[in-house]
Amino acid sequence: MKNVAGLVRVGSVALAVGAVVFGATRTSGSVQVAATHQRAGLATSSTVLVRSSTLVCPGPQRVGVKGLRDVSATVTASASAPPVDVLTDAGVHRPADATRGAVTLGVGAAPAAVTARERGKAAPVSLTKPQMVTAGATQGLAPGLAATQVWERRDGDDRGLAVTPCVPPSSDAWLVGGGGGPSRTERIIVGNPGANAVTVSFEVFGSTGPVASAQNRAVSIPPRSRAVVSLDALAPEEPSPSVHVVATGGVISAVLDDAWIDGATARGNDDATRSAAPSTDQVVAGLDVSGAAMVRLVNPGDTEALVQVRLLLPKGPSQPAELRAVRVPAGSTTDVALDLAAGPTGLHLTSDQPIVAGAYVERRRATGADRMGDFGWAPATRPVNGVAGLVLAGLSGSGNASSLLLAGGSRGGKVVVHVVTGGTDRALPTVVAPDSVVSIGLGSADQVWVSQDGGDVRAAVSVSGLASGVPRLSIAALTSAPLTALAIPVRQVAN
Repeated sequence: MKNVAGLVRVGSVALAVGAVVFGATRTSGSVQVAATHQRAGLATSSTVLVRSSTLVCPGPQRVGVKGLRDVSATVTASASAPPVDVLTDAGVHRPADATRGAVTLGVGAAPAAVTARERGKAAPVSLTKPQMVTAGATQGLAPGLAATQVWERRDGDDRGLAVTPCVPPSSDAWLVGGGGGPSRTERIIVGNPGANAVTVSFEVFGSTGPVASAQNRAVSIPPRSRAVVSLDALAPEEPSPSVHVVATGGVISAVLDDAWIDGATARGNDDATRSAAPSTDQVVAGLDVSGAAMVRLVNPGDTEALVQVRLLLPKGPSQPAELRAVRVPAGSTTDVALDLAAGPTGLHLTSDQPIVAGAYVERRRATGADRMGDFGWAPATRPVNGVAGLVLAGLSGSGNASSLLLAGGSRGGKVVVHVVTGGTDRALPTVVAPDSVVSIGLGSADQVWVSQDGGDVRAAVSVSGLASGVPRLSIAALTSAPLTALAIPVRQVAN
């Protein structure tokens, strides 16, 4: 990885962050919250559909960082609410105002750069400045909101494709991706959608243990802004990094943008998005294999982990002998090469210690001295809980082919897949057997949604294609969308 002097560049963005809370007007007296076991003349707490949702997109990944060269590309963001049937298939009652509200995209100083709505969608927005982007929805369009950012360059050494899901903010993020080499550049992009400044610290785990140079490194991110941190500055030359981003004073979103030029050969780029928190049971979906592959195992604990890696195939699980017991030292990462046949594959990882994981796949041109290509990072994710979606606006028209990959854990499960093309919603009830994968071609779809009411199924979309004969690849893991919130009754009582 290339050493750079510049660590952080901060750019501001204005937006309104929606949250489901109860409010009280300014009056004399006091507010009393009724406990569920008390008779205060109030109904008990109940679960209601969310009335506003906010997702955070990274914004243009490779511009505006001091010490790193800017890379121009076509960058767009799109957002959409799900069809109502998607909610009912997830066991959620139809919103009374299902067609009311707005879906918006906030960019830069404009809190709602897009307000036009057609069937609950915000039209794609072109992004050029180093700013965070937010997607929002209100009223009946808020439950199940999905948004996607696409980075695309079709020529030169910086060619590649990155399809990045926009996600709800959280207090921390595990990012598994990146690698060594003088022409490999990784940027950690952290967005703060809140109204208060947030302090962000970084833990970096590497092949020989925690990276000491990353300790005590923290940045303050102003409200409604983003910061871009060079991983090369945190962990110079680390060949197998994994980053834990921790926020204090608020919530954040984070992605790791990984761009690689191997000597004079374009190897591509992709965004490593949030992996599931440390667990003894992890599942990776999204490996549509046609080239080299490996899985990176991260052990953040202080005891060696013994990990079993099982391959999930359409016909069921496979257990290679060399993956039956992989040792991962305490506080370290281990990269394990995978010998995979072409086609859809998942990974089921079980361990005696909590681990984090992400997988890497690449596609390269079969002939030619340079064999240019692209790669993708697939994080381990939690099962779809309710609804998860991805907006695919503009991808099919660029010569790309998309596939939805569903990976079942130990229990598997039933899901309903909704493939939306134009104004047509095609529902596909699908059974995913335990420890297996199912692949569904998406054709020219604009959106894809997965509904699951219970069950143990993960989902990801693999996007691939050719640009001037060079393969392109990106993997976008689906994240469950906010659907409901807890409503707490309150009343005014006299002093």
